Amino acid sequence: MTQQRQPKGSGKQDRLITYYDVLDLDRDASPEEIKAAYHDLARKYHPDVASDDPSVAQKFTLINEAHRILSDPQRRHQYDRTLPRKSYPLRHLTPEKIWREATDVVLIRSDRFGPLNQAMQAAIPVVLDETILVITMPGSERHLAGHLDTASNRNSILNAMELVAGRRLSFRIIDGTTVQDWELLKAAERRRTAPRAPTASAPTSAATGPSAGLWDEIIQQMHRQFQQLTRRQQPQARARFWRETLAQIIRAEEDMRDRGGEDEEGHERALARVLERLATILEVPAVLVALEFERMKRAGDY
Repeated sequence: MTQQRQPKGSGKQDRLITYYDVLDLDRDASPEEIKAAYHDLARKYHPDVASDDPSVAQKFTLINEAHRILSDPQRRHQYDRTLPRKSYPLRHLTPEKIWREATDVVLIRSDRFGPLNQAMQAAIPVVLDETILVITMPGSERHLAGHLDTASNRNSILNAMELVAGRRLSFRIIDGTTVQDWELLKAAERRRTAPRAPTASAPTSAATGPSAGLWDEIIQQMHRQFQQLTRRQQPQARARFWRETLAQIIRAEEDMRDRGGEDEEGHERALARVLERLATILEVPAVLVALEFERMKRAGDY
């Protein structure tokens, strides 16, 4: 049974060609992916539709052979045992695959399992935005984020990602958890760096009001402050954070109202978004956060 083939005429070290390469799949391909890849290639190289070129017929035979092995769980398991443990770069990149495989590479290269490995295993990929892999840390593990950003650790991660992806990538840790959070952060950064246009009498929409970037900055600041909070699992520490953050929000809201330039409905929607995000961080109902916001504001207790 043919298991591996060598490429011809390469100046670089020969790379083993596997059945996964034949079907253009990664080693973790699912049975559904194997089936779909086989059908696509079989239609393309079937003798009834392909040319009379003998190499095409050989390709079709190899495709069938690869499918026969990889579609059978027992044969696939036996075949996988003959291959190197990993094969890079990956053929089909996803944020999850890149980070998972880079974590494995760093773990293999490390002398021991330490904080860096813990941080990488805790991190959650959000999106691959061109050359930036955006990741986030769960609330209970945010204290580990700093281990990813030391100079030596970041360099190790970047090298592992380059091996896995076959090209140079970077990564960035954000305080949000969704692609929308990443887009909001990028928009806020663009607003901070964009040259200010002359203020005219043109109306401003509620969704893109003058305070939108400031509210986004407040949300990011909340996440950073909570991430840096010591003993944040203790209720008294969370209560202090709750109170101090609400005081900051109240002062910011009053400042924004004094500036004007935004309609009341847009202002209230933006404020609600900030209070809901604080509730998510604290893992409490949003209505409780809003009630405390109103109480502190009425009492001037900030």
